[in-house]
Amino acid sequence: MSEMKKQVVVIGNGMSSFRFCEKQLAYDAHHQYAITVLGDELIPAYDRVSLSSLFTGKSDTDLILAESRWYNYYKIQLKLGARAVSIDRENKTVTTQGGTSYSYDKLVIATGARPHVPDIDGTDLAGVHVYRTSDDVYAIRDESRQASSAVIIGGGLLGLEAAEACRELGLETTVVEREPFLMACQLDEIAGGLLDEKVEMLGIHLRLDEHVQAIEGTGKVERVVYESGESTPADLVVIATGIIPNDELARTAGLELGSRGGIAINNSVQTSDPDIYAIGECASYNNTLFGLVAPGYAMAEAAAAHLGDINKTFEPKTPASRLKLLDLQVGSIGETHLTMDEVDFVYEMDLDQGVYKKLLISKDWKKLIGAVLVGEISEFEKIRKTLDSGGDLPPTPHDLLAPVGQPLNVELELEDDDVVCFCNYVTKGDICRAIDEKNLKTVGDVMGTTYAGGLCGSCLDTVVAVTKQYVEHGV
Repeated sequence: MSEMKKQVVVIGNGMSSFRFCEKQLAYDAHHQYAITVLGDELIPAYDRVSLSSLFTGKSDTDLILAESRWYNYYKIQLKLGARAVSIDRENKTVTTQGGTSYSYDKLVIATGARPHVPDIDGTDLAGVHVYRTSDDVYAIRDESRQASSAVIIGGGLLGLEAAEACRELGLETTVVEREPFLMACQLDEIAGGLLDEKVEMLGIHLRLDEHVQAIEGTGKVERVVYESGESTPADLVVIATGIIPNDELARTAGLELGSRGGIAINNSVQTSDPDIYAIGECASYNNTLFGLVAPGYAMAEAAAAHLGDINKTFEPKTPASRLKLLDLQVGSIGETHLTMDEVDFVYEMDLDQGVYKKLLISKDWKKLIGAVLVGEISEFEKIRKTLDSGGDLPPTPHDLLAPVGQPLNVELELEDDDVVCFCNYVTKGDICRAIDEKNLKTVGDVMGTTYAGGLCGSCLDTVVAVTKQYVEHGV
């Protein structure tokens, strides 16, 4: 009789959960684990990064990462609509809202995060939405058919995505931001000002340095009122003011939390209970929370590697974000809010052309600290790699920046370990190996096999260039 498999239960069925399942299948060389996934939503894991495509005709089934038959094929038990409500660490069980209990030998918590909703009156009115799931998108899209105006509360990456969607739906759109400029967490004042100008040129109104006092209406939203006393008419409101980690299950189970919330993990992504792992937006590493896909994927891989006795741990990469939206390219890497007392600066810019590039470097001119890029971001990967490798500067730091109008041809200079797809952490070497092993011929084949370019799409040009170069020239 074959030995009974150990049970791995995964709470959550988002992108990090799916990546864990993929990596667990790859790393479980001796087939010692059986996987059960408890998903809160009624559809399998889907690509949340591409949510905005649901506004333009795609359906949630187009975004599904793998259909139910994929789970069946690999003998993964997928339980949809199964919200976990408690963890019994002593008896090693997880119980769902429906009363069903699942025993585990190892538990992976991948409960993600929920939208932060500010403590103001009127957030419960009809017509007020958050922007997190496919159901949220459908609700916003349906509401827009009877609406003429929308207010987006929050001027970060997600708020701008929602604003662009509302504009495309034909709504008079206003973005309200507490800070003096958009994307204040990533940009400095000059870069933010360029972004503000471009957004306004596209017909999106901005209320900057403005605090919302209340959302008002009789039964349904009618206006957004500011602390200044002014207001903006609104038939629809979208709140995009950040996220809160879903750590309640862990809190109730007595697991250690981070200082800002989230489930505390070590570099093997184990919690304070060594049989329980946490990955993705619900996890806190060194009291840091991660709201991007790439760190969640790295945590998922670390968990699967640890279960498979493979020496691969979670190592956070340099904080980096890219916006390829509203026809304006924006990149932010590393520390971007230090002052002239702390660092020196190197610039390349043409503000009339909407291009602004800034390097933050140490006072001794030996280390790169961070970078802000607006208008042209061909240097993004080169700068990110420099920071990830310790930040050592070339003899002439300005060489890291391309002259305005002369983008770097970095995709043809990449080394095997250089990241091409930042969302999925697909390297040039991953692409080349996939082309060799699978005899791939087209960009579509490469994307389907490696997932490069399949999320935000900002790396698609590089994926095309690397694929063409390797298929045609083998380098």
